[in-house]
Amino acid sequence: MGLFSFKSKVDFYAPVSGKLVDLKDVSDEVFASGAMGKGFAIIPDDGNIYSPVKGKVSQLFPTKHAVGLQCGKMEVLIHIGIDTVDLKGEPFTTMVSVGDKVDNNSVLVKTDFEKIKKADKDPVTMVLITNTNNVLKSFDLVANNGDKVDHATEIAEVKEK
Repeated sequence: MGLFSFKSKVDFYAPVSGKLVDLKDVSDEVFASGAMGKGFAIIPDDGNIYSPVKGKVSQLFPTKHAVGLQCGKMEVLIHIGIDTVDLKGEPFTTMVSVGDKVDNNSVLVKTDFEKIKKADKDPVTMVLITNTNNVLKSFDLVANNGDKVDHATEIAEVKEK
C-alpha cells in the first residue's frame, strides 16, 4: 500500500456534451468488444472536446482524431469519431500540447462534427482506459445510457488496483 492509496478513486467526466451511449453499442467492433479497454461513448452535440479526467497529455495523434492522457497509472484515450483517422486531421484543431496538465475544464480539441458527418463518418466520441487489465480494480458508471451530458457531468467512478 502506497502513501497515496486513498487517492485510488478517479472521477471520469463527459468529454463532450451530447447523449451517453454504452460502449458495446458503438458501430466499431474493436471499441464495442472492449478490446481497447473499458470506457463509454457519447454522441456529441458540440465541437469542444474536454479532458474527462485530471491528468497530463501523454499523446497527440498526428491526425488529431485522438488524444492520450496519463491519469495516475491509467492510460486514457479520447477517440473522436469512428474511422476519422481517414480525414487526416481536417476537422480537428488541437488546443493542448504533450505534457500539459489538464482537467475536465480543459478543451483538448475543437472538432467540426458537420465535416465528420459530411464525410460519412460516425461522430461518436469514446473514452477508453487502454490499460484496463493492468490497472483497474473497478469501473462503475454513475450516469445512465441515454442521459444528456456535458463536460461537468460525472460519468464513471474508477478505482485503480
